[in-house]
Amino acid sequence: MLWDQPAQFFAIPPGALRLTRIDASAEEGKERYLFVGDATAGPVERLILDEGQTLPPKREDLDYPFRLKIAHFNDLHGHLTYFQPDGAHPVFSRMAGYIRSLRERYRCHPQRGVLAFSSGDDAVGSIFDALLGYDESSFRLHAGYRLYSAAGLDACALGNHDLDLGARLLACALRQDASFPLLTANLTGCSWLSGGYFPAALFVVKGVRVGVIGLTTPAQLAPQPDSTLHFVDPIQVVQNLLPIVKEVSDVVIVLSHLGYSLASTSARVLGAGDRELAAALPHAAVQVIIGGHTHHALNEQGLSPHNVVNGIPIVQAGKLGEFLGEVDITVGRRWAAVTNVQLHATSRLPVDQQFERDCVQPLLHKIEPVLAEPLGIVADEPDLSIDVVRNELAARESALCNFIADALVERCRLAGDAVDFAAIDASSISSGLPPGLLTLGDWFAVMPYADTIQLCTLTGRQLEQLLHENARRVDRPDEVHLERGFLHFSAAVRYRIQLGASREEARAVDITVNGEPLCHQRERTFIMACPSFTHALANSWEETVRNSLRLAFNAHTLPKKDTHRLVRNELIAYIRAHGGVTAESGARRDGRLAVDWD
Repeated sequence: MLWDQPAQFFAIPPGALRLTRIDASAEEGKERYLFVGDATAGPVERLILDEGQTLPPKREDLDYPFRLKIAHFNDLHGHLTYFQPDGAHPVFSRMAGYIRSLRERYRCHPQRGVLAFSSGDDAVGSIFDALLGYDESSFRLHAGYRLYSAAGLDACALGNHDLDLGARLLACALRQDASFPLLTANLTGCSWLSGGYFPAALFVVKGVRVGVIGLTTPAQLAPQPDSTLHFVDPIQVVQNLLPIVKEVSDVVIVLSHLGYSLASTSARVLGAGDRELAAALPHAAVQVIIGGHTHHALNEQGLSPHNVVNGIPIVQAGKLGEFLGEVDITVGRRWAAVTNVQLHATSRLPVDQQFERDCVQPLLHKIEPVLAEPLGIVADEPDLSIDVVRNELAARESALCNFIADALVERCRLAGDAVDFAAIDASSISSGLPPGLLTLGDWFAVMPYADTIQLCTLTGRQLEQLLHENARRVDRPDEVHLERGFLHFSAAVRYRIQLGASREEARAVDITVNGEPLCHQRERTFIMACPSFTHALANSWEETVRNSLRLAFNAHTLPKKDTHRLVRNELIAYIRAHGGVTAESGARRDGRLAVDWD
């Protein structure tokens, strides 16, 4: 957005922000302004204007009431198209078509205006990530940002997963593919993104001034080795920023990637969620909080009273392109309020065929040869199948998990890391593999995320405790299977699980590491390789059973070093080197784990 501005442009004194107008929107009757500066240091008391610029005035001559229509989505994670065995099924082309139809319908209407937003997590989780690369040199394009720009999106909030591949790569994506502002008010200390993100934006839509404040959760954030970025309390930041934004706005919106509430179980929420934010602000201080992160599909039957906190409506549109949200805000001369909320099932929206042909298909042509690259052969082994992965992955020893854990050990040692063993859980594995030729696209389906390899240091005593607690995480035959974070280990670690009469009684016995009983190695220090999001999917289960199951061990507190190598890339290299996923390459059970079912 403002990458080429000189350093003095960003030299803004404490207590102030710059309000700068950027290029006029392609949509007639819309002006765009950015709030530039750091809103985290303290209350913002004044605005600095560019030379010759004046504040956009309140239009007293407007024919009120005015209706602002907002289209929104969140947590698309690059699912711009659904890939099925029968071909590619459009997703974002349906959203883009609906947004275009709204704009065309109201383009000439003096009392209607349209804005479109994403609440973040716009990549990481789909095969389009192959075009992102893994660093600046391998970056090709950000498919989501490119399509959002083509669809005329007005702004995106920064999501935690948008930083999964690092601030430098995100900067590449913003420079090349984003024609909209990226908003986050509670981020500070990120020089790589200077000029690429902003605390807030101001849109003047046919004379109505709409202030939009962005927020980002610090939860589940990938390590940022080359950046000093950090996130500040979002409630305090909004309190710093809100008075000055309200001063120049008729409508104020919070575009949030905090998550619904601290009680949410679908993703970790840290510090505050949207409900806590709304409760902490003055009554009805903003018109709406448009949320994300926790993948909630809120208000499917219209705005629920449960989702109005302290006079502030909270909306969210699910995940992965399931829904496109729509919010109507009716604006009077001295007031503004949400008057309608809808969720549109994306699958029921018509495809914008021109957008699909002109914008999406060129990306599919770029990705198809990448995904079709052959890696090797997949053995006809039941343990590798999608059905077994979905139903039995955490119930017993797994040939697929053995393969992945052993591969991590080999790849770490080839890189010079003195790893003793590796551990993985279901957070790294999304699917199984059909037998036959294995392509890069097939492996992306197994590992769609940008987890990195971390090296954790622990003692034999801590490993023993970890294994005892792991026995309480295993899926039992007489219980519903949930994501409990059950760990699979590489070949060096062998043990048996005695289930006992209940989950509380389960324990690990006959534990050996490299053939020697662990009870003789309790004081030894080990290095364990594991993915960076290990146990992340089990957070909600852990919160409900931590006391009853005595889950005292917290793997997140172990000393660790991030290698900055992607788990997926290391597995791809291993598969290429070993010719596929077969018994010969390690995809087999070898008795390293036994579960006593009686």
